[in-house]
Amino acid sequence: MARMSGDIKSMTVTVTEMGELVAEMLEKSVTSLVNSDVDLADEVIGKYDRVAFLESYIENEALKVLILFQPMASDMRFTATVLKMITYLERIGKYSRNIAKAAIYLRDRPTTYKMIEVYEMCDVAVEMVKGVVAAFESRNVKDLERYHELDDKLDHYRVNVIEDNLRHMAADPTAIEAYTYYISVAKYLERVGDNACKIAEKIIYMVTGKRIEIDRRGGGL
Repeated sequence: MARMSGDIKSMTVTVTEMGELVAEMLEKSVTSLVNSDVDLADEVIGKYDRVAFLESYIENEALKVLILFQPMASDMRFTATVLKMITYLERIGKYSRNIAKAAIYLRDRPTTYKMIEVYEMCDVAVEMVKGVVAAFESRNVKDLERYHELDDKLDHYRVNVIEDNLRHMAADPTAIEAYTYYISVAKYLERVGDNACKIAEKIIYMVTGKRIEIDRRGGGL
């Protein structure tokens, strides 16, 4: 049992590292987009390999716990949460990489779109990712109760970004492809929120044993 306890503590540290890494990637990817910073975008893209490694490493460690030990209910919930959580975190890392790639593409394709609401979406999405990582590490789920509100806020911003860019497309048909990229970025940020909600649901179950549904639309893919 002492060995299993050590493995669980080690996994907590590594999952937290993975979560903090994807939150950093997300924040920097949008900053690279807003500032047309290709070097920062390249940095984000390069960090994805670490995300992929951590997902594989943590999965192996979690499966080892299941195979070598017979976890009690609370430890079983922890291990099941870890296996789900790393999948969602990897997706967030992938969305961040995609945003960084969009930043590189758009650097030489200037438009009149100001990206104010894209940046606001990023603030909400980063808050959600950092929040679930902190809740996982501390086992305190109180702040996760308002995630449905944050998710609704992201949905609202996404609709505004799409409508705004459609207006820009109508005014400047020569830049339709560039404006489409901004719409894609808004969709990536919304999906980050969806995945953060799914993580929040799993953490609440891990801590309390209760299953709830935060993301009522069933997002996360």
